[in-house]
Amino acid sequence: MCHLLATYGTLRDDNDSGAPWNPPFIQGIASATTGRVTGYRLFFNPKLNYPFAISTGDANDSVVVRVLAWPTREQFEQKLDEADKMEGVDYERKMVDVFIESSSNTIQAHFYVARSELIDDQCQLIPSGDWLRRHES
Repeated sequence: MCHLLATYGTLRDDNDSGAPWNPPFIQGIASATTGRVTGYRLFFNPKLNYPFAISTGDANDSVVVRVLAWPTREQFEQKLDEADKMEGVDYERKMVDVFIESSSNTIQAHFYVARSELIDDQCQLIPSGDWLRRHES
């Protein structure tokens, strides 16, 4: 079983949104690495203050992620269970390939994909695919 979680929004270890669930979720991480997942676009609804990745299947689209790992399998499984509960029925957890920029390697990680029905006229595309750059044009 893979013990890595690719996070792109309020579950990122470097999240800057002030989401109250973030500090307890990232507590105890053993490592965090920046990467990219291709074939997805990142959207943001300002009323909700969290993003969602939608599958496009286009290799030109990508989402910046932080790949999180915890020290033990048990801790990882507990965090994955927490994330499943937070993401709920609006997201599906998938295994994806993540390109790690610092090493030019590709690894597998769990990744949450939103249902396309979540996109409405309030949603804005984050062109960079990076949650931390969501306020840039």
